[in-house]
Amino acid sequence: MKLKRFILAATLWVGTFEGVAEEGTDATTCPCAETNLVDLVIPERPDEQKKRPPGPQPSSSKEPRRTGSPAASGPRAKVLVLGDSLGLCGFGKTLDARLRKDPSVSAVYTYLACGTVPISWLKTGSYAHAHTACGYWSIEGKSGEPSSEVRDTYGMRPGKRPESHVVPKIENLLEEHKPDIVIFQNGTNLLSLFSDGKTILPARHDSQVRMYLSPFMSFLSEKAPTVKKVYWITPPVSGRVTAEIQEFLFNRIASYDCAFLNVVDSRALIKYPYRNTMPDKEHFVGRDMDIWAEGVFNRISEDLSAGLLSAAPASRQKLRPLLAKAEGTSHSSGEARSKIVVRARLLSKSEPLTADKLLPYQESMVSFLYQVEEVLSGHYSDSQIVVMHPAHIRLKPQALENYKIGSTFKFDLLEFDGSPWESIKRSEETGRIELRPFIRKEDEARFPSVPIKKTEP
Repeated sequence: MKLKRFILAATLWVGTFEGVAEEGTDATTCPCAETNLVDLVIPERPDEQKKRPPGPQPSSSKEPRRTGSPAASGPRAKVLVLGDSLGLCGFGKTLDARLRKDPSVSAVYTYLACGTVPISWLKTGSYAHAHTACGYWSIEGKSGEPSSEVRDTYGMRPGKRPESHVVPKIENLLEEHKPDIVIFQNGTNLLSLFSDGKTILPARHDSQVRMYLSPFMSFLSEKAPTVKKVYWITPPVSGRVTAEIQEFLFNRIASYDCAFLNVVDSRALIKYPYRNTMPDKEHFVGRDMDIWAEGVFNRISEDLSAGLLSAAPASRQKLRPLLAKAEGTSHSSGEARSKIVVRARLLSKSEPLTADKLLPYQESMVSFLYQVEEVLSGHYSDSQIVVMHPAHIRLKPQALENYKIGSTFKFDLLEFDGSPWESIKRSEETGRIELRPFIRKEDEARFPSVPIKKTEP
């Protein structure tokens, strides 16, 4: 019964997606899938006429702004675009279409995978076998020719949920397509590292964030021979965390900014709150997505017009000292996680996320606070401990009713930092955010990192 309610909620969430179609359009299709900014006229809201957000602005005329080279007389760029669930909401499709119409671009290869973090795209590390089950979209092909698309997203038909897909690996994509430019729209899911959405623990969170950033940056600095420039597109404003948290994350990504890797602050390109924000206060669709994509396109197009492809490649050597500095303060992803066995009494439970706060994702965590009665193995010095439990897997609510306040449990635990569950949305209401959380070994093994044979609802 709970699963059926969640499926219904997913359908309603998709219905919200579809309900933002402008008057006179077909509301049976998701607007984020159909938007083509080149043919779109975006009227300003009254408040925008008084004060526009900083950064590049979309064209207000019917003739789209064209900042690229007027003709394909010089070298033309091959572009690789990688994105997460925000990319699936319209940014990726619009940016792809915009790039294909630019005469400076010869080919575009776009891959959008919901729920990804930077290291999801690498062959090595804890996300080497990463899959996405909340949405996937690839668009491949040369400019001026019909593109080849593989799309599996919510709402393609009533009750449709995405299948599980392997997250493409950047090593393979670089070898296959040999791009000149990489556009990487990512970082949204790293906001889940801040459990309660408002508290920053500087040392711990700096280490956690860099554990996800450094391996990807290191790969780019050493093993991307054809790439002349990388653009990292950071998350726009998210309503589920404070501005201070978003600034903290942006500063960690921006610390790698150099001539080879440009960090683009999306918060300067679109204004929050968005016109069509989803209930999770983070995802949105429609015209603001197009404005965001246009701002990013303008930035890249200006570089192409300035001779990016014919200029000497920006030295990636400048990225390496930034990596060395960051790695000096970060927790290594290969470092062994703490293991303990405890007997503990349940004190309090956080409430699981509701469907509207979870979607479009399919997994969530919930934090429980326990009183430590005995440490049976390993070292743990605090009198209380926070244990993270899966609350949803593949949208299915997990059985948590056996965890009763006052009951005592024996747990074989792993440190939660470094777990593949770490970047999953969570509910944190224990009030003990300063405690380093743990996860049961058997729950760690339940992470849905392999494809499954899905039964349609």
